[in-house]
Amino acid sequence: MKFRIHLLALPNAQTTRAYSLDGFSQATIRFARMMKDLGHTVILYASEENEAPCDELVTVIRKEEIETLLGVNGTPYQYAYIEAWSPIWQLSNARTIKEIEKRKQPRDLICLIGGGSQKCVADAHPELLTVEYSIGYEGSFSAARVFESSAWMHRTYGVQNITDGRFFDTVIPVFFDPTEFTVRTEKEPFAIFCGRLIPRKGIGIACQAAAAAGVPLKVIGHGDPSLVTHGAEYLGALNATERNDWLSRASVAFCPTQYVEPFNCVAIEAQLSGTPVIATDFGGFVETIEQGKTGYRCSYLGEFVRATTLAPQLDCAYIAARAERRYSMHNLKHNYQRYFERLSLLWGAGWNSL
Repeated sequence: MKFRIHLLALPNAQTTRAYSLDGFSQATIRFARMMKDLGHTVILYASEENEAPCDELVTVIRKEEIETLLGVNGTPYQYAYIEAWSPIWQLSNARTIKEIEKRKQPRDLICLIGGGSQKCVADAHPELLTVEYSIGYEGSFSAARVFESSAWMHRTYGVQNITDGRFFDTVIPVFFDPTEFTVRTEKEPFAIFCGRLIPRKGIGIACQAAAAAGVPLKVIGHGDPSLVTHGAEYLGALNATERNDWLSRASVAFCPTQYVEPFNCVAIEAQLSGTPVIATDFGGFVETIEQGKTGYRCSYLGEFVRATTLAPQLDCAYIAARAERRYSMHNLKHNYQRYFERLSLLWGAGWNSL
């Protein structure tokens, strides 16, 4: 079964590899690739520069407009507010609504990844079924929702006071292109932390644990470099190619997020490189890290230190093979196909009252 998909990018970044610091941009590109591989029609509503395969690119915001609107407060593209009230979203949403009106046909799908920031687009076309295709954010709203993890789906139900199950919600993990990663089974004797440099991402835990274990720590990310302590080396906010190279060479990757993480892409990117992961024992990590096989989930500093010494002994080839099997976009595209075919049962069944 083939579908026509109106795919909404986020307006703060171009849909190109050059904007790799914005995970939503990169997810849009990969999702478009999966949908085209499956033979669906994809109409992409985005900015001017684009590497996502599609049948039509509809430019709803120009690059110079993005730079002007973000430049008002000097905001880097990856830090843009993903909120409906933001001028950049108001502009792109209004244009997207008009452009979909020109192109829509019965039983089209609207696929988005911006949650409430793009809800007005869905509301403007109530006869179309809106699918939030990879939810790892607050504020999901649609009748058809794909969550990045079971942990995040059930957390969302709690926050939104949903006490009955929803038959047309599902879980499909974040999807990756394995060819972007190099599997190395011979690792170098250092640990790595990749992510935003904020306390809640656990940079302090990583620095303390690595120092206590006597293992050099390399740090990659954007944020507050003063949080890099205990002798760890800050490498800067590297591009995706450089970052992935460091991930593949490390003997272990730290992801000790202190809040309930919906998924955590770095944990999978490390595993796709054959690198074991040390993380906290809640949120998406419970589903993505096989304890004692692909890494360790820890609850206090002593466990993190012990895991730092044990992780390099894990089977790197197994780690990479498992990650590719579970998180490759070439496998997960079929999960989306089955899900969309299930959604097709809703047409004429009052789906928008679910």
